Amino acid sequence: MSKQSQSPKYEENYAILEKITESLNKDEIGIDDLVEKTREALDAARICMDILNKQKGEFKKLEHEFSQLLKNNQDSDDNPPQQSDSSSIPDEVEEGDDPF
Repeated sequence: MSKQSQSPKYEENYAILEKITESLNKDEIGIDDLVEKTREALDAARICMDILNKQKGEFKKLEHEFSQLLKNNQDSDDNPPQQSDSSSIPDEVEEGDDPF
């Protein structure tokens, strides 16, 4: 099994939270199972929060990279490339000038 398939999934843990919440709202969880279900909900919530925080960090990195890309592109638009030294012959030769 790959590492990706072993890592906890947000959707799976969120579904656990929804199921427990629904069961609580319908009074389907008895007092004997309440502590166990509360612990299960807490674990699922913790995993969801960890995943969200990790994603938030990744989005911030991507936002920074994207901003840098835009800045670099804008800088290159503001500073057109200089003519290279290999082109030493002027574009226009004035009358009387000998280019050779």
